[in-house]
Amino acid sequence: MKMILVLTDFSRNSAHAARSAAWLAEKFHAGLLLWNCSPKIPIMPGYLGGAAVAEAVAGTGEGEGLLDVAVRQLDDYISSTGGTYKPRLFTCYKEGSLERELALQLDEHPVELIVMGSAASSCSVEHVFSGSDTFKVLETATCPVLVVPPRAGLDQLEKIVFATDFEPQDLNALRHLQELFSMFDLDIELVHVTLNGDKDDSTIAKEKQFLTQLSGFDKPINYKEIRGKDVTGRLNRISKQTGADLLSMTHHQYSVFKRLLTYSQAKKELAHQKIPLLLFPFNAKR
Repeated sequence: MKMILVLTDFSRNSAHAARSAAWLAEKFHAGLLLWNCSPKIPIMPGYLGGAAVAEAVAGTGEGEGLLDVAVRQLDDYISSTGGTYKPRLFTCYKEGSLERELALQLDEHPVELIVMGSAASSCSVEHVFSGSDTFKVLETATCPVLVVPPRAGLDQLEKIVFATDFEPQDLNALRHLQELFSMFDLDIELVHVTLNGDKDDSTIAKEKQFLTQLSGFDKPINYKEIRGKDVTGRLNRISKQTGADLLSMTHHQYSVFKRLLTYSQAKKELAHQKIPLLLFPFNAKR
C-alpha cells in the first residue's frame, strides 16, 4: 500500500495540513501515517524545577493520547467528506531527535510523500514546525515534502508552478512530479526568475541545454522566464497570477532562496506562503 506520512505536533496547523494529506490519500488510494516525534528531556529533581519541565513536555503516555485524539479527529473529517475511497489511518509516536527518528522511519517504511504544516504552533513544545525543523525534514527526507500553509490547503490540483535554476536535479524532480501526480490532468509551468534582468553566458548555455532535455519529455511542460528583484515574492506573485494550486522546487533551489534571505525572512516567507509548497530533497527516491 502507498503511504503518506503526516508530521503532527497536535496543533491546528498540523490538523489543517493533515486534511490536505487526506485529500491526496483519497486520490492516491494511499494510507495515512500520523507521525509525531517529541524530544527526550531528562526529568530533574523537583527542587530543580523537574516537575514543571515534566508538565511542559508531553511524555510517552500523554503524547500517545494526543495522537489518538488527532487520528480520531482526522477519521471524523474523512468520513464527513463522503469520498469514494477512505484511506486507512495509522499512528506512530517517537521520542528523541527528529532527524534520527524520521530517518529510521523512512528507512524501515518508505513513503510516497511527507506532509507538514509551515508555521510554528502554539503548543508548549514547538519542535516540529519552526523554520529550522522544516529544513531538518528536508535534509532527512527521501521523498517529496509538501509544506501546507495555515491560510490555504489542497482540495484541487490542476496547475503547478515549478521554479528552476536549470540544474540537472530539476529535470529529475520534474519527472518525479509527473509520476507522482500521474492521476491528475496537470498543467505544469516551469519558471526561472532572473534577478535584476541579468543573465550571463554561462546561464544562457545552461538554459539552452536544460530546455533541450525538457523537450524530450513525453508530456510537454510550459516554460516562462520572469524578472524581478525579490525571488520568493516574484514566485508568489506568478503563482497567484496563473492560479497555481501548488508551488514546487528542489531542495537545491530552496537552499538558494534561503541564502538570499536572512533566517528570519525565510521563516516569514513560509508563514505567509499563500499556496502549498512541494519540495524535492537531495535524497528523493523514485
